[in-house]
Amino acid sequence: MRTANLAAAADRLLISLRVKAREKESWFGFGTEATVHILGKPQLDQQQQVLHLTDMSLAVESEAAFGLLGAAARAAMPYLQKALADKAVLDLKPFANDAKAKIAVALTEFQQVGDGVRVDASVNDLRLTGIEFDAHTLRVIAECNGNVKVAVTQLPRT
Repeated sequence: MRTANLAAAADRLLISLRVKAREKESWFGFGTEATVHILGKPQLDQQQQVLHLTDMSLAVESEAAFGLLGAAARAAMPYLQKALADKAVLDLKPFANDAKAKIAVALTEFQQVGDGVRVDASVNDLRLTGIEFDAHTLRVIAECNGNVKVAVTQLPRT
């Protein structure tokens, strides 16, 4: 894969992959570059913390679309579409762990001692609970569990 782009398309995501493929069955070694467009509806599996693409459709743009490779690509499309439907899963656990670490850093900066107040906060768990997107932004909604302790040792004088 050379590049990947992600864009919103109504209630679906459009993923465009620029790929270079080479045929290895014969000694000809035919090859081409193509852009594979995958259009699918994102579904978050909250239990497994993975994102599935459902109701997928597939299109291929290729310089060889009208030649020998184009015929082969058209014949392979149903198999490719089924393989993508079975395997189109994005593991979001690394993203959740990264978000948890960034929230912990932000809380460390928030924790303070001074003016008679001490604040301690921590994040124990973070779960992804939803996904929303528009033409410009992909939002992943998360739920955090944690602890906050506030100790007041001196009240401000008025």
